[in-house]
Amino acid sequence: MTRKLQIENCKLRIANWARRATLAGFALSALCLFTGCPGEQVVTVVMRPDAGAASTPTAEETEGSTAAAGFGNLIGTVIFEGPPRNLPPLVAKDDPKVKPEDRAVCAAEPIPDESLLVNPDNKGLANVIVFLEKRPANIKPELAKPPSDPILFDQKGCRFLPHIVLLQAGQPLLVVSGDPIPHNTHTDPKRNTGFNQVIKPEDRKGTPIEYKKPEAGPIEVRCDYHPWMKAYHFPLDHPYVALTDKDGKFRIEGLPAGTHAFNVWHERGPGSGRLLERKLQIKIEPDKDTTKDLSYASAKFASVPGSLPRAVAYERLLQGGPIELTQTEEQR
Repeated sequence: MTRKLQIENCKLRIANWARRATLAGFALSALCLFTGCPGEQVVTVVMRPDAGAASTPTAEETEGSTAAAGFGNLIGTVIFEGPPRNLPPLVAKDDPKVKPEDRAVCAAEPIPDESLLVNPDNKGLANVIVFLEKRPANIKPELAKPPSDPILFDQKGCRFLPHIVLLQAGQPLLVVSGDPIPHNTHTDPKRNTGFNQVIKPEDRKGTPIEYKKPEAGPIEVRCDYHPWMKAYHFPLDHPYVALTDKDGKFRIEGLPAGTHAFNVWHERGPGSGRLLERKLQIKIEPDKDTTKDLSYASAKFASVPGSLPRAVAYERLLQGGPIELTQTEEQR
C-alpha cells in the first residue's frame, strides 16, 4: 500500500510541473504578442592560434600581389637611354695616391667604377636589381627555403667581389680575402646587426655575416682602409629577385601566377631609396615566360653616387675624369 501511495504522489508532482510549464509558455507568448520578443542573439567565437603556430600572411603582408593558380617566370632587359659613359677608374695602375705599402696590391691593375656599367652594343645596364616588393603568400615549394650553401664575398685586388650580393635572410654568407693585405668590411643595416671587422690577409676560411631579417633595400658595404672599395648586400624574405648581367638581362623563376608589384633598384637611382621604379605592376602568366623590358633615361641616374664622399670625387677629378656633382652632393 505504501508503494502505491509513493507512485501516485510522484504522478501528481509531474502533472503539477507540466501544468506550470504550460501556463508559463502561454504567459511568455502573450508577453511577446503585446511587447515584442527580443531579437535573436548571435554569439561569435574566435579561435586564436597557438603562439608558436604558423599563420597565413595577412593582406598587408601580401599587398601588391593577386594570386592565381600555377607559377611562371619573368624575363627582360634593362636599357640605358643615352650614350654610354666611360667612367674613369677608381684607382689607376701604379696610382701614387694609394699608400706605398698597399700600392703593389691595390694599384697593380686599374680598379673599374662599377656604379654605371652600360653595354655599348645594346645599351643594356648591368647591376640593376629587379625584385618583388612583398613576400607572396604562395611561394613555389622548392624555392621556399633559403639555400644552405654559403655565398663567398671576396676581396681581391682591393675590390669587393661580387659588387652586389643577393641572398635570402638566413642564408650563409662568408667574407673571405685573396689579398696579402688586411681589409675592413663594414655594414650598417637597418634591421640586422651591423658588421665591422678586420679581415686577415689571404683568409680563405671566411668570417660569417648573419642576416636574420630582410632589408627593405640593398645596404652598402665599405672598407674603411680603402675608401674606393664599395659593394652592396641585399637580404630578402623570398627568392623572387634578379640582378641584370652585363647585357642588362634578368630572369626571375617560379613566380606565383597573377599580378605583382615589383621594384627596380640601381645604386645611382634617384632619392634615398635609389629606385628607378616602384610598385611596377606586372601580370605573370602560368607555365610560361612573361617578358617585360625596361628603359630609363640618363637623367634618372646621378652623375656621382649619392654616398660618394666629396674627397673621392675630387680624387677622380685629379685622375682626369669629368666630375659633375649633383645638387645633393654640392650641399654636403
